[in-house]
Amino acid sequence: MRLVLDAMGGDHAPAAPVEGGVLFARAHPEHQVVLVGDTARVTPHLGRGLPPPNLRVHHASEVVEMDDHASTAFRRKRDSSLRVGFELVRDGHADALVSAGNSGAVMAGGLMTLGRLQGVERPALAALFPALKGGGRCLLLDAGANVDCKPSHLAQFAVLGEAYVRLRMGVSRPRVAVLSNGEEASKGTPLTREASELLRQSDLDFAGYVEGKDLFSGDVQVVVTDGFTGNVVLKTSEGVGMGVIGLLRQAIEKRGGLSEKLGAMLLQPALAGLRKMVDYAEVGGAPLLGLNGVGIVAHGRSSPRAIHNALGAALATAQAGLQEELTRCIARAASWLPAHPRGKKGTEQSVSD
Repeated sequence: MRLVLDAMGGDHAPAAPVEGGVLFARAHPEHQVVLVGDTARVTPHLGRGLPPPNLRVHHASEVVEMDDHASTAFRRKRDSSLRVGFELVRDGHADALVSAGNSGAVMAGGLMTLGRLQGVERPALAALFPALKGGGRCLLLDAGANVDCKPSHLAQFAVLGEAYVRLRMGVSRPRVAVLSNGEEASKGTPLTREASELLRQSDLDFAGYVEGKDLFSGDVQVVVTDGFTGNVVLKTSEGVGMGVIGLLRQAIEKRGGLSEKLGAMLLQPALAGLRKMVDYAEVGGAPLLGLNGVGIVAHGRSSPRAIHNALGAALATAQAGLQEELTRCIARAASWLPAHPRGKKGTEQSVSD
């Protein structure tokens, strides 16, 4: 497989993306990594000696900055690393793209360059959460690509998410739910109530409403919501996960007794495992489901390890044949979804705009 990495995207670019790309290329010599960015800025971070033979640099002179207006910057900066990277995928020179840059620009760029899958109204950003059972993960979408959604969008997110969990997580029949402020059917908003009515007509294993806490229970494997709510949930959960571990360490250090120190030593393997479960760097990145191609959005603060894992997610997604299954599932859902215009290239409002 040939993977494009936006070497100029992210808070720590180009150092972190380049180092992560080199790590991945060394670990996976059978696959190719293309670092897209300003050659003069990328080359110093390739490390000592010769770079891996399966890694190359593709020059792009411009950068879509984190504070740029997403769609405007993508249109105007025609030689940006993000645009050039997506064009490599579009033209068949690469199989997937990873970027830790402006997430709104990644969404806009994917739509303007690759377009949507047939029948998809809006692609969704799909984020994995740790869960106690049910495969150990729960997929939340949309996690930030679309601020304003219609009921049909949430219903399509459910179809896309269900197919992704089946293929990527191996759950034979994922349970699907709508995020709400209570489990009762009378709760929620007009958006969630109408989306739920649509999903009750589907052939999905629809569980109804769930609350925020249920993301981590594992009782459901796919949870759908609008992009604004999903992004707030995602960022809050990241903070809570790291905060709990930090508070626990702080409490142990504050007491400072011998028994606490011995207990901490015994707990170290368990705490390391917990940190790995809640650390976004372990997942690496979130796919934009519904694009006519593979695009992975990595965290803006991604470390080299996070970039390495995001490339792994891109590789697995590209190898899974996901696009064909998503198209098939959306076509099959046409019997219960409202009619909508044929999928085409275009942009929607995103959180990052």
